[in-house]
Parts: sequence; C-alpha cells; structure tokens
Amino acid sequence: MTPSIIDLFNRLTDGLAVIATDGAVRFANEGIRKLMPIVLGETFPHASIAANIDQACAGHLNLPHRFETDFVFDHHVATPDRLEVHLVRSPAGNDLVVVVRNLTESSLYETTIANLSALIDNALAAPLVQFSEQLSDLVADTSEPTLGPIALLARRERLVLQGLDITRQLKALAGIAQLSAGRPILGEDRIILESWLDETLSRHDAKAKSRSQRLLLQSATGLLPTVYGSTYWLGMALDACIDNAICHSGHGTDIALSACGIGNYVRITLRNQGYGLQPALLRRRLANPLMRGKAASDERPGLGLGLPLARKVVELHGGRLVLEQELDGFVTCIIELPAGTSPLPSQDMNVAQAQRYANDLVRLLSDRNTAAAERASS
Repeated sequence: MTPSIIDLFNRLTDGLAVIATDGAVRFANEGIRKLMPIVLGETFPHASIAANIDQACAGHLNLPHRFETDFVFDHHVATPDRLEVHLVRSPAGNDLVVVVRNLTESSLYETTIANLSALIDNALAAPLVQFSEQLSDLVADTSEPTLGPIALLARRERLVLQGLDITRQLKALAGIAQLSAGRPILGEDRIILESWLDETLSRHDAKAKSRSQRLLLQSATGLLPTVYGSTYWLGMALDACIDNAICHSGHGTDIALSACGIGNYVRITLRNQGYGLQPALLRRRLANPLMRGKAASDERPGLGLGLPLARKVVELHGGRLVLEQELDGFVTCIIELPAGTSPLPSQDMNVAQAQRYANDLVRLLSDRNTAAAERASS
C-alpha cells in the first residue's frame, strides 16, 4: 500500500481496515484505531464483526455485505454505541475491506439533547424535592425533638452534603452556559499554588470523609511557579476534578493531589482508584457535556458537566486537561497551565502587572538554572 493511499485512508472519518484471507488485520486507519484496539496480524477485536469476516473469507457471504451491530463496553454511555459495518472485496487481490461507521458518534448532538431531560430530572429535580422534604423533617425535629443530639447532628450533616451537591450541579450548569455563550474568562489573579491547592482540597474534606476517603496533598519538590488567571474559574475547574475523583473512587480509598513545575508550565495531578478500565473512546466522550458512563448514571446522579467545564476553563487559560487510566485501575487527571505569564493580551497589562510577570519569570528561570547546576554537580 503506497504512502499516498495510506494518507488518504487516514483522512477518512469512518474506520477502515484491510483483512487478509486468513482473517488477520493487514492495515487499520486512524479512524478505526480510535474506535477499538486493533492489532496488526491478529483477528478483528469485535466478536460480531469478526464472525462476519470469517463467513466472508469462507465464501458464505455475498459481497458487498452491510449489517449493524452494537459496540458494548462495561462502562459506557446510557446505551451501547450502534455501528454500521460494510464488508467489500478489495479492488486489488483477495483481501477484504471493512468500513465501520459509529452511528451513535455521528448523532451525538441528538443523543445529548435526549439525555438532557432525564439528567436534569435525576440530578436536579428529584434531589431538590428530596432536599426540601428532608429539610422540613429536620426543622420539625429541631422544634420538637424526637431524635437524640447525635442522630440529629448526623442528619444535619447529610443534608448539608446534599445541598452542596445540588449547588455544584447548578454552578456547573451555569458555568457551561456562560462559557458556551462565549463569555470570556478575564482574570489577572496571582495564584500562589501551594496555598491555593490546599484551600481547594479542604473544600472537599466533608464529602471525602462521608465516603471514608482521604484527600492527600503531596508536597512539591522545590518552589512551584506562579499562575495567573481567574481564581474563580480555575477553582471551579479543580473543584470539578476533585469532586469527580471522590464520586468515582471506592469507599475507604485515597485520592492524591500533587503539583510540579515543568518548563514554563505547572502540572497538577489528581490520582484516584477508578471503577474498571475505560477505553480511550469513552474517556474522550466523557469530556463532552451531558455524557456519562452507564455505571455513573445508574449509581451516582449528576449532569455530567464537571469534566467538560474543567476542560473548557483550562483550555481558555492556555492549558490542557487529560484523563489517563492505568492497567491497575488508577485514574489520573492531569491539568497543565502556563506559569508566570498572563492569559490576557499584552496590551491589557499595566506596568505593575508586567513587573509581577517579569519577577515571576526571573524566579522560574532561576529555579530551573539552580536545578540544572545541582544535577550537573551530582
């Protein structure tokens, strides 16, 4: 296969694979590699598609052949993805060509709108009704106590946590609406990371303790660079990531937050024990608003706005947010932000701001030079 043909196939939005007469994959374009873990020289990694390939190779199917099948993961969006598959004979030789279109992905907008009504009902309407009823009960018990002080305190703490969850959902919904409408993030706050990370993490202590979890802030090696931006929006972004880690970790587990300077960037890493392995396709899908894993939708109400909001905020600050999952089930959320520089155009700076940026950059370069000298001398 010539380089120009390979480049052409990789530009296709649909997945495409070339199958040898023995059923082994000879070529897979980038579209199908994003969809499933294709390995050259091995059989197609989808039972239904592989069965149809076997029948075609044996001459039991008339080609071209079209069929639909489900693409199921243990942790997936509300329903399995629907795939449209075409099997055709290669124009050269006896190979087969498999073309796969993800019908669910192509209709993602319709899926999002369909999810909206159910998610709002589950994540806001029902919790608000429950919160109102339990608040009335608490007021009644406070006026005419039927419970002891310890039980009354426990009920009050549960109610406070419920109220915080509802507030987070509403703030995330408002944030997504504001950002999607194009509201700019204007912030010249000078964020000292050591204290800011500690303060942000402490806001989640109560929820973590209710799940017997520990939030651990790991000390950074050396001074962390200064970040400039909106304390409000970046706080919402980090809050969303921490809340996601708490909700998707098992009871009694640890959640670790760490930070380090890398060049002109600062990297904030949040690591937790996740629920099961999730393929790359699903991790990308969960970065879209109103898209949640099936297990999350069944067990933990929510609008699925936290990670999309966080990613949008980080990107508007010139950084990036990625989710990684290791084979042992640990999930790592990485936020990288530019350090020592302003997110705003240079003409918006005043002299004092420019001086602060210069001082922070000097400190950052000095730290890097000191670290390089120490490595050279060791």
